[in-house]
Amino acid sequence: MNNKYIKFACVGGIGFIVDLSTMILFSTLMPLFAARLLAFFFAVNSNWLLNRTFTFKEQQLDSDSGLLQEWSKFLCSSCFGAIPNLLCYWFLVSALSLTGTAAILAIIPGIIFGMLINYFLADRWVFAKQVNR
Repeated sequence: MNNKYIKFACVGGIGFIVDLSTMILFSTLMPLFAARLLAFFFAVNSNWLLNRTFTFKEQQLDSDSGLLQEWSKFLCSSCFGAIPNLLCYWFLVSALSLTGTAAILAIIPGIIFGMLINYFLADRWVFAKQVNR
């Protein structure tokens, strides 16, 4: 298995912890939807910083993207990767009428599917090496 993909998955695991913990914290202070969006934003930012300095460090050094452009690309790709993640979760919970622990475990296939898309976009677009012109 690709070493970069393993690093990406580890960063994603940290991002999941950031996402979940900030969601729990913010949900005590504000409505759930607002807490969910804020938690997602915190997780995306932590994932961008960690992927930039850990997973794609070599590619990032060769990239022609500025910091703001790179961050914007990562945010866009994360939002794009969230779509199949959430759709997969919604489909499993709705189609199988899952509740309780089963509904919580239903996030796993969506996370894996979304992670594959996020990895591809990060590797090929966000942190892509500069092409000799």
